[in-house]
Amino acid sequence: MLTLCFWADEVKTAEPFEKTTLDFVYVNANIGEAAGGHTAIRLGSDIFHFQFFPDGKFLLVRESWSHFRYIYNELRNRSIFVSQITLAPKTFETLKNHFTQQLVIQQTKLNALQSVERERALLTQLDQGETKLRLDTVGLFDFDGAEDESIRQLQTTIQSVLGDDFLLQRRMQLEMELAQYKFSADSQLMLERWVSVLQELLLEQAFFRILDEKVPLAQASVLETSIGNQEGLTEAQRLVLSDYREQLALSIAGLIKSRRPDRTRALLLQTARYLVVNHSLANNKLFTLDPFSSRSNIVNAPDQAELQGLHTQLHQNAIQASEDFYQATDHINIAYTILESAFGRLFELENAQRSGGQIRVEAGVLLPQREGYVGVDFSSDLPQLWMLLVEAEQQALTLRRQIEDQYFYHLISRNCATELIRTLNAAFVDQSIGLSELGGWLEPNERFIFIPYQFYNQVNNEFPVIEQTIFTSRRLKQLDEMQQWHNKSQLWLNESNVLASTLYRHRVEDTYFLMFTDDTLLLRPVYGAVNLIWGAINSVIGLLSFPVDDGTRFYQGTRGMFYSLPELMFGNIRKGTYGFAQLETVGP
Repeated sequence: MLTLCFWADEVKTAEPFEKTTLDFVYVNANIGEAAGGHTAIRLGSDIFHFQFFPDGKFLLVRESWSHFRYIYNELRNRSIFVSQITLAPKTFETLKNHFTQQLVIQQTKLNALQSVERERALLTQLDQGETKLRLDTVGLFDFDGAEDESIRQLQTTIQSVLGDDFLLQRRMQLEMELAQYKFSADSQLMLERWVSVLQELLLEQAFFRILDEKVPLAQASVLETSIGNQEGLTEAQRLVLSDYREQLALSIAGLIKSRRPDRTRALLLQTARYLVVNHSLANNKLFTLDPFSSRSNIVNAPDQAELQGLHTQLHQNAIQASEDFYQATDHINIAYTILESAFGRLFELENAQRSGGQIRVEAGVLLPQREGYVGVDFSSDLPQLWMLLVEAEQQALTLRRQIEDQYFYHLISRNCATELIRTLNAAFVDQSIGLSELGGWLEPNERFIFIPYQFYNQVNNEFPVIEQTIFTSRRLKQLDEMQQWHNKSQLWLNESNVLASTLYRHRVEDTYFLMFTDDTLLLRPVYGAVNLIWGAINSVIGLLSFPVDDGTRFYQGTRGMFYSLPELMFGNIRKGTYGFAQLETVGP
């Protein structure tokens, strides 16, 4: 399910939340992540829950309720159970602020590690005598390409805002500042300031080179969208783009004048957007930047049936994002970022439909960060460089260990249920206050709370629950709807097994199985035995096909046998998953 979680940013549904309530959420089991179930809390329209990431970190996550349902109800085909308690408005705000604050603290630590890692990489390049340093955002431009004359118009706007001499004076000041960073023997700057300032100066130098040499966008960083380009831009759309281009130019002028320490990446990004918007106006077609960063994951593309289903959704996303952008009056930069993200995902998927192979995936709303190279002439034989590199490596090691010690996963002592309770309890000074505010109290190390299902049971026993709601999994919901207008015997013949089902199409990620067991109890052991045999057969076939499929069939066959074992004892984990949702809009 990794691919699809990266593809969908959010499901757009209008679902108002006016009551100040705390909703405890339990998601039942399916194969893959959280195979034992999952827990979360809902505060208003926001869901907070802990999630294990591929890099080993176990982190607090906030997302919209609609997106949460999209992932778990629709794609992962799980039922969601919600128990609601009433909160005083002040308590509701306290909890929401507390969980948000934990997110900020967590992200601050992760950003600090990322910053030090970036600094360490820069120093390593310098230590190795590299004359070109790899930096974010620079790769959006082609420094060897033909001149882009539209930059003249940008320069004119900047000069009208800042004055005719401002650019010249700032350029001279920049060269003087860079000269001070060539590892002079009397440099006393601390590592974090030295390297971060150096990066900012180098990126600003690249910006002035773009202005001076009229550097164009790199061809690979520009995408032509497939939405609305057949007839060209309308006059209304051209007017919006023209206004946005002027806003970008004013934003660029403001960033040049600003002394904000992290402004240069935004400066280069806004410049790239200015050029791509100008390119759209010149060609009367909508173009955007490639929003995927160099840190995107590369995965094998889904099969054509799933690609087509995803295309329908992402096409709708792009249309909605386009309409939102052209209608935006406030926060147009945010609307354009969402447009850029939606169109980039659609372009990537359409490219996979044409050529197959691999596909880039990345979580959340995307922001172009293509890496490129900046030339330097710094000496690398002075002792300060080595000292800075040692310090950077030590800082990176220390931060990495701190994060590993704090954000780790353990099946019993630190999982989605235990950390949710710990974080919830930490919002109150002590247990007596928490009990008074919530009406109940749980401890993470008592009564098997680490088991998500037991967590949910204890919530219903200990808290004053006023309402319980079940959001049935996708397949079961569709099966209930079909029972109203289908013969039950015929429906059972079709939908009880994978081969004949009209509601589910087999996915290799779901393991090899024949019979669905989530909608039956008495026959579950019988169906489980059938699934066990089917998994064993595919494991044997997988041994023969090992050289062809790199062991995929053997691995999924043995996994199929494993997930069949609970079915023999009337249990159920596996339910099947889906590659795309049957929803009108899935957008950022």
